[in-house]
Amino acid sequence: MRKISASVALVMLLILTAPVLTYAASILDVYYDAATGRISGVIYSDKRDISLSLDNGREEYPVSPEVLGEVQYSDTAHVFWAEVNGQLAAGLNPGILKIRAGDEKQVPVRVTDTVYSFNTPFSLRAPVFYNDLLAYNIVKDKHKSDIDVDWYSMDDYEMVFGRSHYNVYIDGVFYKSTMKRYIQLTDLPYHSQHNVQVTAVDWFGNESEKSSLFLPHAPGYMDDVKVLFSGRKGGTALQPLDGLVSFRPYSESLSINNQGYRLQLYLTDAFTYDYVRAPYTINESQLSASDFELVKDDGTVIPVQSFRAWKGTTITFEFSDVLDSDAYYTLRLSATATGDEIALPLVNTRQVNVSLFLTTNDGDEGRYFFHFNDDISIGTFPNTPTNLAASGDGKFNVTWDSNKEVDLVGYLVWLDGKLLTESPIQKTNYSIEGLTNGKKYHVNVAAVNKDGGRSLQAYIFPVPLASTGTSNPGPGGGGGGAPAVTDTTTTAPVLSVVDKAGVTKSLNTVLKSENNMVTVSVATDVKQLLLPVATDVINKDNALIVTKDDVSLQIPGSVLEQLKGSISADQLKNARISVGFTPISTEDIAKITGKSANTIITVAGVAYDFTLSLLTADGKETKLTQFNAPITLKLKVNEGSNSKLTGVYYLSEKGELQYIGGQLDNGYLTVVISHFSKYAVLQYDKSFSDVPSTHWASQAIKSMVAQQVVTGTSDTTFSPNQQVTRAEFAAFIARKLNLKATGASRFADVASSKWYADEVAAVTEAGIVSGQSEAKFAPERTISRQEMVVMLMKAYVYKNNTTLNAGESDRPFADGSDIAGWAKPYATAAQKLGFLQGSSGNKLEPHKNATRAEAVQLISKL
Repeated sequence: MRKISASVALVMLLILTAPVLTYAASILDVYYDAATGRISGVIYSDKRDISLSLDNGREEYPVSPEVLGEVQYSDTAHVFWAEVNGQLAAGLNPGILKIRAGDEKQVPVRVTDTVYSFNTPFSLRAPVFYNDLLAYNIVKDKHKSDIDVDWYSMDDYEMVFGRSHYNVYIDGVFYKSTMKRYIQLTDLPYHSQHNVQVTAVDWFGNESEKSSLFLPHAPGYMDDVKVLFSGRKGGTALQPLDGLVSFRPYSESLSINNQGYRLQLYLTDAFTYDYVRAPYTINESQLSASDFELVKDDGTVIPVQSFRAWKGTTITFEFSDVLDSDAYYTLRLSATATGDEIALPLVNTRQVNVSLFLTTNDGDEGRYFFHFNDDISIGTFPNTPTNLAASGDGKFNVTWDSNKEVDLVGYLVWLDGKLLTESPIQKTNYSIEGLTNGKKYHVNVAAVNKDGGRSLQAYIFPVPLASTGTSNPGPGGGGGGAPAVTDTTTTAPVLSVVDKAGVTKSLNTVLKSENNMVTVSVATDVKQLLLPVATDVINKDNALIVTKDDVSLQIPGSVLEQLKGSISADQLKNARISVGFTPISTEDIAKITGKSANTIITVAGVAYDFTLSLLTADGKETKLTQFNAPITLKLKVNEGSNSKLTGVYYLSEKGELQYIGGQLDNGYLTVVISHFSKYAVLQYDKSFSDVPSTHWASQAIKSMVAQQVVTGTSDTTFSPNQQVTRAEFAAFIARKLNLKATGASRFADVASSKWYADEVAAVTEAGIVSGQSEAKFAPERTISRQEMVVMLMKAYVYKNNTTLNAGESDRPFADGSDIAGWAKPYATAAQKLGFLQGSSGNKLEPHKNATRAEAVQLISKL
């Protein structure tokens, strides 16, 4: 959470709106030795075209381009520079040096013996702290805090040229250099105090005077706080004796002789479902100190000494009494309040943030600061719809069970984040037309009550399929549904089995249950297995395993019972179960896969079109395409295939590939699937024009692209050096671990319409990522290397169901002191696992922004 005062905002505005100066700017440090004619030094400029000459007042001596050297550009400092190094005539007596870079500047000389020095004067001033700005993060589980310390420089306002970086000193000792105008002090014990100073440094290493001291206190946290109006109806006017918050003053006792407290209640605007702000109604003209009171848990009433309400969001109270750290207090409206002072936002929402700040009045050096922040709800909300399902050929017929709330007004339906119903519908089904068969969609449904309160969204990821009469949620989908059936005429083979040895066996011999499994082996050329429904061993307690030389299927008994339930009892009497596995030709696969530039997709194993159906006595077939439990497939992989680029893919009729994955063991890939269709073992090898085979991350990029964890920035480029945002890295993790969200994102700055909304919600639910605050995720902000490592290791712990093995590293990072306290154990654990080797000199460079190549290299370790 970050607070910026009005005075700070004004200074920032002045800097940001300062006029853009059009004159050229240059600084230099050049030396000419008249005894030898040698000239050397460095020039920095904001212009590329630079020329030099020495002038003695009568004659000008130009410095040749060869001596001036090649003008180069620094992407980091955003400045042009040249290294002067060469030979001029000896014996010159220059009085000035002229530099031309957009305009002309004359630099006077200083002479020592035979050496003529030309130096632009140092002009940087000491930075100035934002003393009333404190950005912080409280690590509650560690009872520690992080603080951002910010400063500004009038040199920025006046466009002074030449600053390279800032040097930061903590408690009188050099801490670090930074090009930014802030630093973060991390892992500070609650209420610890530190002194901070900053200097400005130019490109020649000249350092300004130190800034004045800034003395921040690390904030503490109040654990035991309750917002007393949470859950009340939107628009409710709070009445006399209604409570606002109750709290214990702080999470640990302090031995301080304080002079009272200031309590600040910050009522952030609520957000509607369309992210429109809905404010509290605070009638500041009607408020006075006597309208409020603080009540101790023993009944003692503490009067408000002074009071201020401002901006319609913040109410500040001053108390002269010393609060008891062991007592519990309630801030409420007094009995003399009128009930017209405060009304809740007129909205039903779960997106309401309340903050409470408690500060001791002991002066700057003795002040202690405590904070509480949480999200609350306003209004009532119906339950989430259940049994959501979707089916169709080129469309969806979406169905769900009816809610039981008496105040329900209907339901809202979304497709891929787009709201389809402008107002709630009363029916429990909805038709969506014009869809692409084989493409996975995201369908959401929420219930709405008469006050506008919405339930959490039910969701599924269905795929419309041709000629099946249904869609299915795809591997890892979040929804269930009724079996899908179609009626087609088919010819039934005989009820016998030719096993792998070519021997024909009766089914009475084959169908035996061992350890709740019925295993049937068939010959290589068999494309359909028929089994009688009317047999004791085919039931809900036994799994059916069908094996060939290059494939096997394990179908749970519950799926077989689901199949049986798709037709009537009379039809079931003489029906047979059909398991089909028709090989897909290489030519058919080529038609589906040949659509991406610079991509070589080869068949790396078997490929089948799988079906599961019932054949009735009249020759009709009823297919089941959506299963109530996963089916396990084992598909044979060709020898010599690249395991990093090989996996099982679902093949759609529209030419789209969906990576399913697979665990490789003894030459077979094993996957679990939730529907039958076309699956193939493929090797997916895509190249990018900006990632040569010699690139250090080339293999990781190829592997993660093959697994559909990442994509190129275009069909031919990957942009390995492009920086990665927090949303992008969260999405990489969600795809790698196949995580699906159970509800919408809780962050106000992650709109449901954004491409990353579901993936951010999924990794947040898994506990892998957290926000910048309770309500803010900052999805578009670039991610630092230390943030990336923390997310990676949390994903590793989640995937492997293990604990973090931090401990001591045998080879700690050389810049370990730069790594934030909250990130150190994760960085150490990653290094011990071999996930990190560090850059040159064994450095993590924790604050450096991560690139796409670095992100993909780490993700490939999971």
